[in-house]
Amino acid sequence: MRKKKKPDSKIASSRGNPSFPTIRRVLVPVDFSDSSLSALRYAAGLALKFHASLTVVHVVPADYGWLGIGQEASRGYDEVLRSQAADRLRALAESHIPQNVSANLEVRLGRPAEEIAAAAAESNSDLILLSTHGHTGLDRYLVGSVADRVARLAPCPVFLMRPGKPSPSRKRVQPPVLRFKHKTKQSG
Repeated sequence: MRKKKKPDSKIASSRGNPSFPTIRRVLVPVDFSDSSLSALRYAAGLALKFHASLTVVHVVPADYGWLGIGQEASRGYDEVLRSQAADRLRALAESHIPQNVSANLEVRLGRPAEEIAAAAAESNSDLILLSTHGHTGLDRYLVGSVADRVARLAPCPVFLMRPGKPSPSRKRVQPPVLRFKHKTKQSG
């Protein structure tokens, strides 16, 4: 006789459905762009619906290169940026997060993707909800994608939100699509 396997605590649902995860802690990174504010509003609504807490993270980018040249000289500037980011984050929380949603605010210094993944691990987040900027082609290659890197480094599932409406100057090319139905064999 087989023993029933106990569901993972992150997978156990309040409704008894072991295939649907319970979301207790949501991490949402913000860079103060319109798309990240949309992600914050969505995450706040999700937190409210699931009675989850939010961790709102802003990362002040800092990459001193391989040798760390200039690291000491820019330390004071980094602290000014962190302080300004903390003020903006507090104001953002007051205007975008409902009073009945528990939220922690964090400002970090470092490489954004690595810091976001570390914040998710440290806060035991069940979900990271972040926006993309919609860069494609050469822009994406040159700028890179924080969202892609977060998805690879994250200790939990990552929910990516597209930015708002695409730029009117960018035309989307629709490739031809062949659609058909697959017939299943009839048992006779």
